[in-house]
Amino acid sequence: FLLIIYLSTFGIETDKFNSQIKNKINQSDKNIEVDLKKIRLTLNPLYFKVNAKTIAPKIFYKNKILELEYIQGQISLISLIKNQIVSSKLKISTKSISFKDLIAFARVVSKKSELFILEKAIKKGQIIVDIDLNFDETGKIKNDYEIKTILRDGKIKLFKNFNFEKINFILNASNDVFDFKDVKFITNNSKFFSDNIKVKKNQ
Repeated sequence: FLLIIYLSTFGIETDKFNSQIKNKINQSDKNIEVDLKKIRLTLNPLYFKVNAKTIAPKIFYKNKILELEYIQGQISLISLIKNQIVSSKLKISTKSISFKDLIAFARVVSKKSELFILEKAIKKGQIIVDIDLNFDETGKIKNDYEIKTILRDGKIKLFKNFNFEKINFILNASNDVFDFKDVKFITNNSKFFSDNIKVKKNQ
């Protein structure tokens, strides 16, 4: 009973599963490398789950780097006993990073040419991204993902006389809805503000 209380409250730190996680990521793309610190495991006895969290990991893809605040997952107790780490939930949070660097990283990973244009257009801005993912029994990402983004003091220069400056917004994105809140920017000396803008994908 005391052991359960200790594991639920304080948990333990281990790097036992680091190589296993790196190998799985490397199987999906050999160009991706991950620098992981020790993982803290805390027990959730009511749901027979273990919460796993690692602080300040780094993701490398070719010559690009993405610094994260943390990665947190939820693992079934049975899979952990089997010496496996299979997450049913995953939360990824970045540090406050350069908007341009994030798009550059996304462009290299996704290989989407349109992101090259956006990368060149971005001149400044700091961004924080939180991603919540759920996985099915086969390990595939479900469509109920959620992404929260905060952009501060962004600047995008599209054409010589058409710029967006002091861009600020909060974005909550799901599978088919992009919900922007507190949108502010200046373009051609005109100020724009909106409490809420929703964009929905065509079905």
